[in-house]
Amino acid sequence: MADMHEAIARRFTNVYICQTCNATNRCGSGKPNKCRKCGGKRFRLKKKKRKSAA
Repeated sequence: MADMHEAIARRFTNVYICQTCNATNRCGSGKPNKCRKCGGKRFRLKKKKRKSAA
């Protein structure tokens, strides 16, 4: 199970999505200064997928 936790951490930590062009941006610490694709400055964290109730 340790491999699963490492994979989740790798996929979701320090990953931001540009709200202008939906590009994925990785940053070592904190938010990125600008988008790698469009140069925008508005970001959100990548959302984790929710488990289905059924």
